[in-house]
Amino acid sequence: MPRAILLAALALLAAAAVRAAEPALTVSSPQKTLLLSADDFGRLLRTEVVATDPHEKASHRYSGVAVRDLLASVGAPLADKLRGPALQLAVLVRSLDGYAVLYALPEFDESFSYRTIIVADRIDGAPIAGKAGPLRIIVPGDKHAARWIRMVKSIEIIQPAGPIAPRTR
Repeated sequence: MPRAILLAALALLAAAAVRAAEPALTVSSPQKTLLLSADDFGRLLRTEVVATDPHEKASHRYSGVAVRDLLASVGAPLADKLRGPALQLAVLVRSLDGYAVLYALPEFDESFSYRTIIVADRIDGAPIAGKAGPLRIIVPGDKHAARWIRMVKSIEIIQPAGPIAPRTR
């Protein structure tokens, strides 16, 4: 009997170790992919935003990582490099339940927008729990909650329809 308990405890510990090693977030571009564990994510440069949750109509303090910082880490063309064909790039964010939202890359660049969109892991100082977490996109200023993605699993820079040729007159 004690051996069975020991084996069960070891199996639970092994399963927890595997879950801890699984990526909490994947960030990718055509050039690079970054796999972040929950511990890796927690060590990144933190930022806070105060925003009104469109579902609850209540203001909260969210803490996490600026999406622009994550995009920069995989080579996104930001700041002075965000011009010409780079303006045709998009950011596809996917959740664990299959939900996905497409954003224009300039929405994350501080030279194009005054707001900071973050991947939050904390709300009012506590971990984001339940169906909203563990990671959630926070889009300050959005009137509808449709782009506040819950259970975020990946962020990918994509070219939606291939390069768009200039129009000739």
